[in-house]
Amino acid sequence: MSGTAKAQTGQDPNNPPPDPNAPGQVKLPGEPRAVGGQTTPPAGVPLTAGVSTVPLPYHTGDIAAATGEPSISEKFEEKLPRWLRFTGELRDRVEGYENLNFKPNNGDLYDLYRLHVGMLIEPTSWIRFFIMGSDERVFDRSPALPPYQNTWDIKQAYFELGETEGSGFGLRVGRQDLYFGNGRFIGNSWWTNDQRAFNAVRGSYEKDGYRADLFIASVVIQRDGVVDHTNQGNNLSGAYGTIKNHFIKNSQIEPFTFWHVMNGATLKSGKLGHLDEWTGGVRFLGRLPGNFDYRTEMALQRGELGPSAIRAWTGHWVIGNTLPVWFAPRPFVEYNYASGDSNHSNNNVEGTFDPIYPSTHDKLGLADQIGWRNIKDFRVGLDVRPAKKWVANVSGHDFWLANAHDALYPTRGSVVFKDYAGTDGTHVGEEVDGQVIYKPTLQTQIGAGIGHLMPGEYLNKQSKGLSYTYPYFLIDYVF
Repeated sequence: MSGTAKAQTGQDPNNPPPDPNAPGQVKLPGEPRAVGGQTTPPAGVPLTAGVSTVPLPYHTGDIAAATGEPSISEKFEEKLPRWLRFTGELRDRVEGYENLNFKPNNGDLYDLYRLHVGMLIEPTSWIRFFIMGSDERVFDRSPALPPYQNTWDIKQAYFELGETEGSGFGLRVGRQDLYFGNGRFIGNSWWTNDQRAFNAVRGSYEKDGYRADLFIASVVIQRDGVVDHTNQGNNLSGAYGTIKNHFIKNSQIEPFTFWHVMNGATLKSGKLGHLDEWTGGVRFLGRLPGNFDYRTEMALQRGELGPSAIRAWTGHWVIGNTLPVWFAPRPFVEYNYASGDSNHSNNNVEGTFDPIYPSTHDKLGLADQIGWRNIKDFRVGLDVRPAKKWVANVSGHDFWLANAHDALYPTRGSVVFKDYAGTDGTHVGEEVDGQVIYKPTLQTQIGAGIGHLMPGEYLNKQSKGLSYTYPYFLIDYVF
């Protein structure tokens, strides 16, 4: 989405942003962006741990600035008064799967279509109104429900003072995206056809490499056929900081804390009860000599889930090295961990980590079958850039349960399989992924990939033991 994606994606090495002072560049300080609190990583540090499909970093006027000739959408924008702008995205993705839940004769192939159209009204440089409508549909899949389909709805609608995605002070009130860090705790789930939104109040301040975001929010419940709304008693608030290059050269430190309060949370007993959960941690990323890059993200969780005291934690670590040769190969190694519960019958302690509201795609495998709870993930990968507008990646994952007495969890939903006795082993399986992305213009990307998850001892004992395969083909255009 034109201005909406820039804060999330940062600089794309294959499509560097044009000179903002070049002829034809339309500078819109208040143009809406998709995410809150997200900042561009230090130079030389990839946006994600490996190559992955993310929103395009297109901004109104980029085509004109880069080529001297505006695109069709930019020619349309030139005819509008300066206080009025439109933004949007048209996306289509064909995807499918074989052997869902590792069972035979359990496959599907369907098409996901998405249209977002937003309107920005900016009467002055410090006040703006933004509304975005959406139409998300799925073809050849039943039932056609969220997160696959949500027809004609309001995706965003907010009022803003200042610039929440720029320097100085900003205040945004209304339905909006929230995305912090790499979206591992709070994200907009951009890959999902019906992406997540929040009704929120968010304030921000940024100056001289320091940034702070404070917010109070409630997640929007997705329902097809009606205007989406939030549920009472499900509230999220937090603080997210960013410190760039002040303590360590070419680094970024992001401390954070989130507070989630919810009535009707699922307790260990299976009943519904009250959740009062605090998540605090830090994200640290940067660049080292010799073209090495690194990132780590760790968090502790404390609080109460009904009668249970929450005692959970998580961590994400990755290091890569971009080699100074043709096609810029970047081998990397990664380890992800999320704690599990050691005794499901003990209602005094809850040890399973809760990822809150994450953007889950390609965080633990391209197939998106493993959630960030009770899991260990060892990953090795290789990113390559064979040509200016092409990127590709191959990687392998080795998944293990963090605790044999806890369940295997999906990216969405409650439980895939459970063996609370702990007798079926901990090796979940191995996954091999590959994907390629082509960006012919700053407004267009074409991607294709496949993820193949092969069961280990645990899945062989819990299921039919067949490998799960997920292919996709995507075309994305923003304006």
